Parts: sequence; C-alpha cells; structure tokens
Amino acid sequence: MKHFFTVLLTVLVTLPALAQTTFSIRGRVLDKVTGETLPGATVQVSGGGQNTGSGADADGSFKIPGLPAGTYTVQASFIGYKPLTQTVRITTQNVVASFSLSADNASLEEVTVVAAQAQERSTPVAFSAVNEVKLRETLSNRDLPMILNETPGVYATQGGGGTGDSRINVRGFDQRNVAVLINGVPVNDMENGQVYWSNWDLGDVTKSLQVQRGLSASKIAVPSVGGTINVLTKGFDDKKSALARVETGSNNYQKYSLMLSSGQLKGDWAVTVYGSRRTSDGWVDKAFDDAWTYFGTVSKRAGKHNLSLTGLGSPQSHGQRSFASQVALISDEKAREIGVKPVANGNRGFQYNPYWGTLDRYSIDANGNKVSNGQEVLNERTNFYHKPQINFNDLWQVSDRLFVSTVMYASYGKGGGSSGLTSGNSTTIAQNSVTGQTDFQKIYDDNVGQGINPNPTGRATQFLINSVNSHRWYGFVVGGDYLLNDKLTLSAGVDGRDYTGLHYREVRDLLGAKFATNSGNRNVDPNTPLQVGDKLGYNYDGKTRWMGGYSQLEYKTPLLSAVVSATLSQVAYKRIDYFLERAADNKPIETDWTRFTGYSVKGGANYNISEHDNVFANIGYNSKVPFFNLLYTNAGRKYDNVKPEGISSAEIGYGITYPSLKVSLNVYYTLWANKTTTSFSNATGEAVYSNVRNVNARHAGVELSVAQEISRRVQLNAAIALGDWRWTGRGLLNQTKEDGSFVNPDVVDQPVYLDGTHVGDAAQNQFQIGLRYEPFRGAYIRPSFLLFTKYYADFNPETILDPTTSTDSYRLPTSRNVDLHMGYEFKPLLNERVRFALKGSILNVLNEYYFTDVSNRSNSNTSSPADLQAFFNRGRTFTVGLSATL
Repeated sequence: MKHFFTVLLTVLVTLPALAQTTFSIRGRVLDKVTGETLPGATVQVSGGGQNTGSGADADGSFKIPGLPAGTYTVQASFIGYKPLTQTVRITTQNVVASFSLSADNASLEEVTVVAAQAQERSTPVAFSAVNEVKLRETLSNRDLPMILNETPGVYATQGGGGTGDSRINVRGFDQRNVAVLINGVPVNDMENGQVYWSNWDLGDVTKSLQVQRGLSASKIAVPSVGGTINVLTKGFDDKKSALARVETGSNNYQKYSLMLSSGQLKGDWAVTVYGSRRTSDGWVDKAFDDAWTYFGTVSKRAGKHNLSLTGLGSPQSHGQRSFASQVALISDEKAREIGVKPVANGNRGFQYNPYWGTLDRYSIDANGNKVSNGQEVLNERTNFYHKPQINFNDLWQVSDRLFVSTVMYASYGKGGGSSGLTSGNSTTIAQNSVTGQTDFQKIYDDNVGQGINPNPTGRATQFLINSVNSHRWYGFVVGGDYLLNDKLTLSAGVDGRDYTGLHYREVRDLLGAKFATNSGNRNVDPNTPLQVGDKLGYNYDGKTRWMGGYSQLEYKTPLLSAVVSATLSQVAYKRIDYFLERAADNKPIETDWTRFTGYSVKGGANYNISEHDNVFANIGYNSKVPFFNLLYTNAGRKYDNVKPEGISSAEIGYGITYPSLKVSLNVYYTLWANKTTTSFSNATGEAVYSNVRNVNARHAGVELSVAQEISRRVQLNAAIALGDWRWTGRGLLNQTKEDGSFVNPDVVDQPVYLDGTHVGDAAQNQFQIGLRYEPFRGAYIRPSFLLFTKYYADFNPETILDPTTSTDSYRLPTSRNVDLHMGYEFKPLLNERVRFALKGSILNVLNEYYFTDVSNRSNSNTSSPADLQAFFNRGRTFTVGLSATL
C-alpha cells in the first residue's frame, strides 16, 4: 500500500507535465557591463522544425511559447551589441534562458582596451554603471554628473545653478581628483584637474556611463584619487536610424535635437551624426543658457582594423552665479534653521543672483542733456567657451593573441569668463545695496562723468573684463594586449600629451568710459590707455608635457581573476610671462622646465565563490604629480619644496548576482599625503591667494548598492554610503597678493593645524532609493528619493593657525530630494518603422530647499554659521519631451 501511494503521488505530480504538449522559453536580455535591461532586444529560436522569435519588453523580458519538447538554439541580439547564442533542451517543463550582451561598436571596444571598463564578477574594483535606457529616462535637462547621485559614494550638485556649472565629488574627493574619460580620452584640465561640464552636452549620444570608485581599472595614468568616470558615446551601428526630439520645460527651456545613423554601408562604412540647439532663461536669475552641440563619428572596418574618427563640441555661453552668498541674504527661514538672525535687505530668494543689473547707455547731447538708449539687462559674470575635440582610433587585431589600440586626439579650447574690475585691481565692483544686484548704472554714470564724482578724464573707474583660458592640447595613447596563454594577458602602452594654456585678461566693456589703464601689469607703464580687447592684469602661457607608460598582467579563469599593474609618467611644466620682460632683449620671461616623476602600482583579485557570490580586494599607491597651478603663485613665482602627493588605498568587497537581484557591498580606506589646497579671499577688500601644502587627509567608508526585480513590472534600486573623512597632521601656509608679493613677507611656511577636522565640501553619508514601475505596456514611472547627511561646510584651512583654538567646520542640516520621471512609448506606426515616445520629469517634486554647496571666502573658519556662504538646490522644475525614431 505504501508503494501504491508513492506511485500514485508521482503520477499526479507528473501528469500535468506529461499532458502539456508545448512549452515556452523565457528570460531577460541585459547589458553585460551595466547589468541594465535592453528593451527591444530580438530573441530568435530555431531547431526541431521551429523558427520563431520575440522582442524583449521594456524590462528586457521575453517569452516564446508554443514549443514542443526538443533541443533549440536561442540567439539574443541588440543594435550595438554582439549577438549571443545558447543551446537549450526542453523535456517536460518550461525553460529559462537569460543573456548578458557585450557591446559591439568601435568606441566601446577601444575604451575597453584603453580606459578599461570594469566587468561584473571579474574586475576587482567598486563600480556603478548607467546605461542608455536609464540616461534617456532620467537625465532630463540636467548636467551629466547629476544622474550619478543615485550611485553610492557620489555627491553631485549644480553649483551656482548655471547650466554646465555642476560639480561632482566621489568619496569626498572633488572632481579635480576624479578622472573623467570620454571614449578613453582624458578630459580633466591639464593645469588644475578641473572638469567643465559646459564643454559637452553628451546626454543624447552617451551609450554608457560608468563610475569606478577608488582605484580604477584605467590603465593609463590619470588623476584618479576618488575614482574614474568613463563616458562612452555611440559608435558603429549596424542599422539605419533617425531620431528627432523636441523638449520644453520650466524657465523657457527649449531643446531641439536630431541624430542620424547610416547603418552599415557598402565597404563596411558607418556614419553617425548628431546636432542640437538648447536655450533657457535659467532657474537662477539671469543665468541664461545658449548652446549648440555637434557630434559625428565615421567608422570603417578594414580587414583586421576597425577605424573611427569622432568629433564633438558645444559652443556655448551662459550666465553664472560665481560665488555663494550669505545665508541670511537668501532666506530668513534657512538663516533661522542654522541659528542666524535676518539681515537688512535679506530674504532675496533662492534664485537670487547678485551678478547682473540693468543699464541705460545714454548719450550726452550738445546741450549736456541725457539721451536715453533704453534699458538693457547686463550680466557681470558669464562663461563662454568652445572646446572642439577630435579623436582618431585604430583597433588592430594583429593575430589571435595580439590586439593593438591607437588613439590620437586634439582639442582646441577657446573662451573664458567675464567679471568686473576696478581701477584698483579688485574684482568686487559696485553693488546696489537695495536690490543686491551689480549697480551698472552707477558705474556708467561715474565713468561718463554724470555721477556723484565727476570724471573729466574719461578713465574707467570700474569696467568689465574677460578672463581668457584657451588651450591647445594634443595627445595619443597606444596600447597592446598580448594573450600569453588562455589565462594570462599582458598589456602595455604609452600615453603622451602636449598642452599649452593661454591665460590673460582683456577689456570686455568700458561701461561708458573712454579708456582703462594697465592696472596690475608689471613692467608696463600703468598709465597706458586700454581699449576693448586690450590685455591687462596678467598674460602668460602654461606649458605641460606629459609622457607616461603602463603595464598590466591579468590572470583570468571562471573562478579567479587577478591583476597587477603599474604606471610611470614624467611631467614637465613651464611658465612664460608676457608681462615680465628681460631688459636685455625685451623677450618674455620663461621659467625653466620643472619636472616631476609620478608613478602608481596597484593590484587586486576577484574570486567567484559560487555562481552567484563573489568577493574582491584591491590595494595600491599613487605618487601624484602636483598640478601646474599648485606650483606657481599668480605672479609666476615658484613655491619652494613642492612635493609629489602620495595616495594609498585599499578596498574589499562582496557581491551577489542573480537575474533578479544584484547586491554590492564594499569597504574602502584612502590616505592622501602631502596634499595641497588653494583658496581665494577678498574679505579685506584686497585679493589674497592662499596655498596650504603638505597636509594629509584620511577617507574611509562603506558602500552598499542593491538592484532588485520585484516583478516583471517593478524594479527597485537603492544605495547607501557611510563615510568618515578627516584631515590629519598639519600643513604649511603661504599667502600672496594680486601682484604676487607675499601678504606677510616675514612669515613664510606658517604652520596650519588641521588634525581631526572633518573634510568639507561633500556629504559623507548618502541614502538613495528608486523605483521603476510599468503600469501597462510601453509606460514607465520612476520616482527617486535621495538623502544626504553629515555634510560639513567647506572652509579656509589658512584660518586654523592656533592649535589651542582650532574648531571643526560647521555641520549642515540634512538634505532630501524627490524626483519623478515618467514616459510612454506609443505603438509603432507605418509597418512598425516609426516609433513615438513621450517622456517627462519633475525635479524636486516637493519643492524643498537645502544646502548643496557651502564655501567660505571670508577670513574666519566656518565654525560660525553667520559666516556661511551657500548655494541651494533648484526649486521644482519640469521638462517634457517628444521623440520620433525611424
């Protein structure tokens, strides 16, 4: 009887399966690098007399029903990716087959070689990636770094609020120490490490965005202390396509864009071009935006070579809010929140921008009467720049074992920023005490001679200047990968760069005066009259020559991957001052070449404990060459005893990977020795430049990211980062004036006591949670919640001169933000050839304001809330876009 019931139970369990005559194959199609889904991917099934297929849904899922038992070949493909094939066998039940596709276009392949994209369960570094789908759905009209706030350890803000003025911190290190690569080409400024996001508007042409935290997988020597950001643009596409998009939004935001891809042409050619036009009044008062963007790539497959030529640029100008204002000037509510009393003529609003005004450029008739020419709005602070960049890439599969990548690039940047200047060489010009705006009318009246103070000479008392920072930049990266055996790969290459920065001030607008004088010029008659376009103040070139090499040995098996690598670079700096001339031959004074040797060594390993679990660890040291602007004073005098900066870093991590769940947990420790900081203050009415060097900073923390597919329609993502970043030891202070002389010649290398003070300028704790919900086919809703805590104000380290009275920087209140993105893709039209999609975003849904950037340009430490000078986030804004794809 016992056996009878056993047999009966077995029959009852298997009977439904035996009765089922057809089955299904289901699964998901993902991007191998980012882990993001690939909606619209094609899945084809063949075998057993069947030849059928399906397209992936918005969440990358597919299901192919009606298949009898048998063996089948399943292939997944997607434009711009390598097809992947699996063999599956159906017996008595449905089968699951998921795919992780690798990119297949020239730009992605070459960046894998040169910039080294991190790979899941293989590369031993902590990283997060954003694919094209998420970029398209959530970027809205923001600068590219802002989308990375949803990844752990990242703090990105919109700075003063002007378009392109965003900044990003990774693990507490600002973007001067975060390497940014576009298609494998480094784009950090060669003189100061800065990244100017207004130089590119790449959101529409970015294929993937990956941030590697800590020791990056990049092979070339880059200023990667906090991490590396790899921006990969579109490359070789197999199919013809056209994309047109129109967008509108708050503050008269308008953008029109068009992208055309030829697909694979005869002779294995392919062309992709993109252009856009963007304008906006700006959320911040008079922070207008006026930009064009162009992008083009021509690709050619020739035998064993993949060749591509890419050009891109964004000529633009935009209004700026260059410096933060005291909190009480902006908001009584925020002032009370930090214990500060309201001030007269304060509470001007979060959009308050002091750097603009109105002006009537009247003329004087023969009778001495004013003849009005009407009111105009004039910006004191603007940015204008055009930085075209051209890259030529050659990917050469020499043999089955040897692969060589060559990247040559050139960049010609031209532009700068405007500001005011007085005849006494101060950049702080007249401001109306009631409105808080630049008082252009008073300046004009005084210059013309119709103001309170007559001006019989016509000499400008105050006027506008351009601070020009153009450059010429050439470089190349040549690297090779040689397969020693099926487990070992040896990589090596060289990286060369030649950079010339052209820096000078020029007269922009005399504001009614007849001329200006050579204020601040050395070795030049100070009474020389200047007209618009004439140079003044400073005029020098900064030259940088860089030659580096790298080598790497990688061991890779399905269970264990390990890598050791090293870089060595020789960097030389020279400064040529055209306002300082040798008496003998009247030639500009050139400094000798100052040379530094930098190097880095790093190693790491990843071990796949099981099919779903992995652990990794890395350790490294980077002897970082100081930037050009940390070597010389503003007058060209070289600081003494400038040392290379040493960065030691270690990290361990653990990962969990399932088709519906991804978890990454890591702990890091970074010690930065001999760090140099610079700051500027005009609190006393005189420009003072401070240089603090030879201090140490310790950054430690833990990061967690989770991505969970709750159902086919609901996906959840979350990130947590907890940090402890502090200064250690003490540093040495030097302060100089505008003309380069020391503020206190009797006190050089004055000790500064920073030990134990928190590192400011970024939130040390971060909490983020987001959701993607598909209420019905083709539609999505993506809310995102972000919380930042433990944010210490940036401060001037030169103020901590007495260890007995040293205090920590001010800790800002917690900030939170909610964004909402949504969209709908309509059913295809015209034989499924034309697709329309509608998307929209509401940023800062709750319309709440919080501190985003706090700097201190006064001469006191920011332990006092009354001294805080702050930027706040934007209020609630929206964008709506309609696109058509052919």
